[in-house]
Amino acid sequence: MYELTLSPAEIQEITGYKRYTEQQHQLRCHGIPFIPGRNNAPIVLRRNLQMPVEPLPNVSEYVSPEPDFGALDNGKTEKKS
Repeated sequence: MYELTLSPAEIQEITGYKRYTEQQHQLRCHGIPFIPGRNNAPIVLRRNLQMPVEPLPNVSEYVSPEPDFGALDNGKTEKKS
């Protein structure tokens, strides 16, 4: 039945989430195109996956819980007279 698209179980397996909104968030963060289907369930075409199906790392692994205030000094300029 799921020849062209990933099954709901496969999407849950690669994203690591059961809720559709969390699945969509993970898919967006990893650049995997999808279409929201019935009940907001993500529909992912198999041809859009260029890699073997394996669990995606959580986005929280890449996002720091603390802001980097040092980045604000990077664009600092001095007034020329």
